[in-house]
Parts: sequence; structure tokens; C-alpha cells
Amino acid sequence: MSAFVHHLAYDFRTGIRDRSKLLMFYLFPFVFFFVVGAFMVQINPGFRAVMIPGMVLFAFMSSALQSLPSALVQAREAGVFRSYRINGVPSGSIMAIPVIGALVHMAIVTVVIAVAGSRLYGGAAPASLPGFAAAAFLSFLAYAGFGVLIGVAAGNVNASILVSQLLYIPSILLGGIMVPAEMMPGAFRKIGLLLPASHSMRLFTGLAYGGATPWLSLGVLGASIVLSFTLAALVFEWDSRAAQPCRRAYLALLVVVPYAVAAIVG
Repeated sequence: MSAFVHHLAYDFRTGIRDRSKLLMFYLFPFVFFFVVGAFMVQINPGFRAVMIPGMVLFAFMSSALQSLPSALVQAREAGVFRSYRINGVPSGSIMAIPVIGALVHMAIVTVVIAVAGSRLYGGAAPASLPGFAAAAFLSFLAYAGFGVLIGVAAGNVNASILVSQLLYIPSILLGGIMVPAEMMPGAFRKIGLLLPASHSMRLFTGLAYGGATPWLSLGVLGASIVLSFTLAALVFEWDSRAAQPCRRAYLALLVVVPYAVAAIVG
């Protein structure tokens, strides 16, 4: 446990000094939040209802999809994982520590967005803070699971970036982050159920804003978290030379099963 704590503290300090992580953890989400918030509330007053959870999810996606996968791939290619293996660091710690470190950073970002969104732009404040925290925690773990899975399954950095973008961009457009799902055509709402963002927005509405508990979305995100981290553990490789990208990629695709079921029954 002591070694794990020291490793976590080292990773957190390194993250603070890493410019790319600071960009994706803080600068990019905050700039997007302040710029989008300034004009979206003017052209679409209904945006206030989804501003806070939407911008929080955007920050989660920036950290979990834009930063986490490439960092894992680069560490594996640089031989860092081999060094960890020689020194007895378990693979579980290698995957868990970046997630925990990012969670701490995202907790800070979430508080800033929640307070600033309500005070500066009139965003709807959560009716239940515990519900908001629970929805945020599950949403972050869902995206972090995807990020870790992409990072350990991708054969190289370019592949990790491509796969991350396939999830990142549709989530912004169809996940209810910029436009409430109720305003989208039925076909787009169905497609949106294939994305974690749609279920996260439902979770925020149900747990934090007084809506009905979205049991389907709660089950989908829970299953996604368990499945993504389990698959990541199964496909983890210590050395890029031992990796088998095609086999790992096919196995990683199983993570979409809960979302496919939701799109069918939702």
C-alpha cells in the first residue's frame, strides 16, 4: 500500500508539471467552458439547463480520451512498463494510478465549472449535491475505462488518437452536451444511446436535477465501467513487441455491448 501511495503521489506531481496534461485537464476545458458559455446562453437560453453537467462531461472527455490513452501507449513504447515489471509494480497499479490522479484533477475542475456556471451564466444549479457527485463519479469512471482500454489496446499513439476521436466527437454532437437530447430527432437520440455521454446526461438529470432515476443508463454505465477495466486487464501488455494489436482490438470491442443493448431497448 505504501508503494502504491508513493507511486500515486509521484504520478500526481508529474502530472502537474506535464504541459500536455495541464492543457487537457485544465486549460482546454476551462477555455471551452468560458467561451461556449458566453455565447451559447445568448443564442440558446435552454443551454442553461445542461450547461453545468455538459461542460463537466466535456472536461472528463478531454482528460480521459485526449490525454490518458496516448500517455499509456507512450509509456509502454518507451519501456516504462518493462521497468515497472522488473521492479514488481503490478499491472493493476499501472492502469489505476493515472485514473485516480486524473480523478483528483477532475474533481477540482468540476467544482470550478459548477460554481462559475451558476454564478456567471445562470446555469441550473444541482438540486442534489450528493446526486451530482455520484453522477459525476460514475461518468468519469465510464470515460476513464474507455481511456484505459484504448491505451492498452491501441498498437501505437496514432491508433489511440484515432479511436479516441471516434468516441470524443460524436459524444459532443449527439450526447446531449451541447443540445438537450429532447430537442434532437428520434434517430439521433437512438444513435446517442451508443455513447456514454447520453447516459451520463440522463444520470445527471435523474440524480442531480430531480428527475426520475434512469435505471437503464445507470445499469449501462455500471456495466461499461466493469467491462472496460476487465477487458483492459485482459489485453494489457508489458512490452510493445509482445503486443498483438488486431487480437486486442477485437476483444476491446466487447465494451460497446451495454450501449448496443441500450440503443435497442431504450
